Amino acid sequence: MNYAVALVLAGALAQGGWKPPAPDSVGAPKNHESRDLACTPAELGRLRATYRRGDVIVRARVDRAKAALARKVEFPPRGGQHNQWYQCDKCQLGLVTESPTRHRCKRCGKVYTGAPYDDVIYSRIHSHNLTRARESAWAFALTGDEKLRADAVFILSGYADRYLRYPYHDSRRRTKHASDSGGHIKEQTLSEASMLIGQIGPAYALVRDGLTAAQRKHIDDGLIRPMVENIAKCRRGKSNWQSFHNAAMYWGGALLGEPEWMRRAVFDKKNGFLFQLAHCVSSDGMWYENSWGYHLYTLRALVSLAEVARRTGVDLWGHPALRKMCTLPAQYTMADGHLPRFGDDVNSSPSRAAGLLEAAWAATRAPEIERLLPNKDSWESIVHGRKLGVRSRPPVLSSKVFEGAGHAILRTNGPGRLTAALTFGPFGGFHGHFDKLSFVWYGFGSELGVDPGRARSQAYRLPIHKRWYRGTIAHNAVVVDGKPQQGANGELLAFVDGKGFAAVAARCTTAYPGVSHARCLVLTDAYLVVLDVLDAGAKPRRFDWVYHHRATDVVCAEADGEPANDIGMVGGEFIELSGSGSCDGAIRARFPAPSSTTWLTVAAGKGSQVHRGTGVGASVVDRVPLLIVRRSGKAARFAALLEPQSTASQPLRLHRVAIRDGARLEITGRGRTDRITWDEGRRIEVDLGR
Repeated sequence: MNYAVALVLAGALAQGGWKPPAPDSVGAPKNHESRDLACTPAELGRLRATYRRGDVIVRARVDRAKAALARKVEFPPRGGQHNQWYQCDKCQLGLVTESPTRHRCKRCGKVYTGAPYDDVIYSRIHSHNLTRARESAWAFALTGDEKLRADAVFILSGYADRYLRYPYHDSRRRTKHASDSGGHIKEQTLSEASMLIGQIGPAYALVRDGLTAAQRKHIDDGLIRPMVENIAKCRRGKSNWQSFHNAAMYWGGALLGEPEWMRRAVFDKKNGFLFQLAHCVSSDGMWYENSWGYHLYTLRALVSLAEVARRTGVDLWGHPALRKMCTLPAQYTMADGHLPRFGDDVNSSPSRAAGLLEAAWAATRAPEIERLLPNKDSWESIVHGRKLGVRSRPPVLSSKVFEGAGHAILRTNGPGRLTAALTFGPFGGFHGHFDKLSFVWYGFGSELGVDPGRARSQAYRLPIHKRWYRGTIAHNAVVVDGKPQQGANGELLAFVDGKGFAAVAARCTTAYPGVSHARCLVLTDAYLVVLDVLDAGAKPRRFDWVYHHRATDVVCAEADGEPANDIGMVGGEFIELSGSGSCDGAIRARFPAPSSTTWLTVAAGKGSQVHRGTGVGASVVDRVPLLIVRRSGKAARFAALLEPQSTASQPLRLHRVAIRDGARLEITGRGRTDRITWDEGRRIEVDLGR
């Protein structure tokens, strides 16, 4: 294979003296122990010493593995299926498992049986079995107990017996001749690659050296090689799938002693590790799908590859893009410790990625990574030898724009520690959402303005995913003519990090053909201002300003009339309206919550229609209050003030005065007047009255 292109790309990115490895330097080291692929002798020595001292973290892992020996291993009759099938089609809600062959919707009570519902449970059993194999293998490595080795070998051999006998299938229930993305144990090459790098590879590495030649050949030829071949046939290039494929090929090649798999994983000019870090990571370090869930998910594969490469004497950790991917989460952390839930995400946070970041810290010793790690021991901290102790206080995060990723983070240091994030950058593809110029914000340690991300139950195949979660209606955005946006890129107009405030403005002209939308956010210690300017040219359009807020209710006098029968928006079927109305004046709403109450004021606009109710959060039973303000015409302007309060103090008052080519706001209350001027382009001026 010609690896020249990949080396040129990597060389262009190399910084700090790091150079990409040469292809002939990548291969299974001679005379090495397979166990070294899972941990170096020094790493295993630290674990064993900690175990002898009776450390609860390491000892508990051994105890769990020993307890599992009393339970019989059950191999399902066929491979597993994707969790996206484990839904009630009518209610679009995840099912409850009553037994391995009985699955019930907790809302309507319908019971589902047979494929593909049973197969989802089979998938969980396969994962449980292989996790047990890994845990038994680690426990054997720590204690030398041959019963634990035998348990791991029994499971691995059992899958070697069955891998090719299990029918080939994919996540759409297609057969071998219809798809290159399926598998035998799992329904996707992605899932089988994840299994190989996370469970099968480490388990086999830890027990392989003590097996007979016949046992090794059985597992090599019955499981490892056919699994790697199956994974390798699916080439995805710019995709998180390929990241897992690459890690699996490197692991498989190292276990089998077949270095060509390892080289392909790193150097393939259209799919390899070097190609991906050159084409899939923004200049800031964000994975191209612009979802923190998939950034951290992909990082798991990249870290696995970098770690197994390190243990075979190959340095991939020095790649600058990989280091940026590891350090970036610290700069996005919101007031509640989570990361903004843009794209297909649930509840990502740096703390949930601590295991990955331990490896990144060990390889780079970057202080910005160490600050993300908990000051307590974990399995990973013991493996990598990080010493706990007093660390320097983390730096105060400032407002910042990430132009490559297309995000702006606004921060203030008042009592509520308000933080807001605006997304204006590239469309994230399959896991991206139609949410250009949408925003989220946090304060008083809680999420306030909500982006729902994706359903916790992974309802990818159901209408709710396309029509709600991905759709514009589910985001704090402006919906035009009731339809979702097209996939689009935005443009940064302005960013100001001032004294006592931060502001950003961005524009998008391609989300809705014929419509130009510019949005400005201004965040102070006390409130968030959202300004929107929409121009549709000669054609009248309908503009819905949509806002979702985590609260117990939404109260709005201007929407106290009978709820509208049909809101006329794609995805509107997932909204439960509690009131509607119309007005020409200012609109006031209140969102009460346990930690704070947020007041929303939308400046006057003639002929405004107002709707209040709830939308979908993590599932159809998780209801998030919302407010919609609708205006029509060839152009529309919205000016909104969001003010969270931890006490029942008097809310501020918002006045909007139109001026030529821009907007001037006066925010008055509590004996002060703040003035904000935006020229609807690149100039933002803020005068805080103090």
